[in-house]
Amino acid sequence: MTSLANPRALLAALHEAAVQGAAPFGRTRDAVRLWWQQQELPPAFDRPVYLLALGKAAPAMAAGAFAALTELRTHVSGGIVVAAHDPTTRDWHDLPVADTLRVYRGDHPVPGPQSLAAAEAIEDLLQSMEPEALVLVLLSGGTTALCAAPIPALSQAVGSAERAQAYLANLAQTLLESGLAIHEMNAIRRRVLRFGAGRLATALHACGAHTVATFAISDVIGDDPAVIGSGPCSPDPIDDATFLALLDAHDMRTRLQRGMAQVLGLTGEGTPPTVAPTTHPAFTRVHYTLVAGNADAVFALAERARALGIGQVQVDTVPLEGDAAMLGDLFARRALSIARTLPASETALLVAGGEPVVNLRDTVERALRASDEDDARREAEQLGDLDTSLADSASADDALRLFEERQQQRHALPQAPLIADEPLRGGRMQVLALAASLALEGAASRGTRHAWRVMVLAAGTDGRDGPTDAAGAIADAAVPALARRAGRSPEEDLVTGRSWYSLGAADALLRTGPTGTNVMDVVAVLIRG
Repeated sequence: MTSLANPRALLAALHEAAVQGAAPFGRTRDAVRLWWQQQELPPAFDRPVYLLALGKAAPAMAAGAFAALTELRTHVSGGIVVAAHDPTTRDWHDLPVADTLRVYRGDHPVPGPQSLAAAEAIEDLLQSMEPEALVLVLLSGGTTALCAAPIPALSQAVGSAERAQAYLANLAQTLLESGLAIHEMNAIRRRVLRFGAGRLATALHACGAHTVATFAISDVIGDDPAVIGSGPCSPDPIDDATFLALLDAHDMRTRLQRGMAQVLGLTGEGTPPTVAPTTHPAFTRVHYTLVAGNADAVFALAERARALGIGQVQVDTVPLEGDAAMLGDLFARRALSIARTLPASETALLVAGGEPVVNLRDTVERALRASDEDDARREAEQLGDLDTSLADSASADDALRLFEERQQQRHALPQAPLIADEPLRGGRMQVLALAASLALEGAASRGTRHAWRVMVLAAGTDGRDGPTDAAGAIADAAVPALARRAGRSPEEDLVTGRSWYSLGAADALLRTGPTGTNVMDVVAVLIRG
């Protein structure tokens, strides 16, 4: 049994409890079984049944639906699984799912050729479906990118589907860099996605599907069906005027490629791509069930904490939103406030869930500035014409100023690279954890002994935080000093998008591997007794 005496192991166990709280296999199996009963459908159903499982949880959701249908003695006529990783036997729960369904691996978080191939396979399946079919659509986080393909209007505007796919990739990258919330990103992306904004539902209707039963695991705040996976089976709730206002609010007219801007209605007298109205008959055939969401993960984490003997468990009911670094600092301060009045013999836990953001565009700009400053310093050293006493006694800024005054005298030197040699690496949870650890270190340096009682878990439920191999991190006030001892600058790593390096140097990263689910992030702040 996990002990309170080992806080890191305790927090890792709480993260596992959160993941299991939104485990897709059992939840999907039970949801399909219950829906079947509610619809009063008989076992050994004689209509054709198809499965479309899309997203990071697609393999386990497909296995869960397959298990329910097997119990109901109902044959699966065919289907497709589009996942973020190659499924294993464990993902399939030892069921022969792969013998019936075709499996594709899409690109994530930026769509690419594999995403286009997956979308084309879905298109082919729709064309081959038998009429009057029951189609189970299983959605989870990552769907938007994993099976992204352009609408015909975009392909026609830029010359081909392959070129249009590159435009989708650029759009995704631009939106990610801009620090938009997921509901804003998907509101923009779904307008140009072949299966976004209800277009999967209308395509299934056109193919003669009788019923579309949609089961979703939510990776978005608010669990809006139109946002999850960019709403393949849900009408777009945003009208054209609101859509254009959203683009302008984030200055997209100047950031998007010309062809994309034109198709989105941002140039000339163009209008945004048409979407099906809410009155379209396709949506009357759609049944929607929310299978799991972030609240389930947060609840499971809190219940596990209580079961392990933590006396005070405080769960935030408002989802995490906003800048990840600011939230990390805020959690550290909240924990310190609790620690000041918490008896030394007692333990408390703050629990929250949601999806903070990191503005990648600002982060990249800071990284480039830091790289330029480093290169300028190296050039100053190469010139050797700075006064030695100044170099010894003055600040680096003074040295740089003198160097810039003498730039006219310099000879040819190697050009500074456009980007730092060290790649950006870190996700929003790692940013939150590192920011919290720096705030705790600062408090400890000012004599606040309670700072050493605090430890922070910040991690994604999918097992992958940003473009890294870690789910997140478990950090305390000692992390910054450990990172410096290994040659890192945690303050610089935080602001230049390299939190992974400092956390890794301090052995604070949490590595779980892909979990097979995705219900956003969880934060647990432990105040030890």
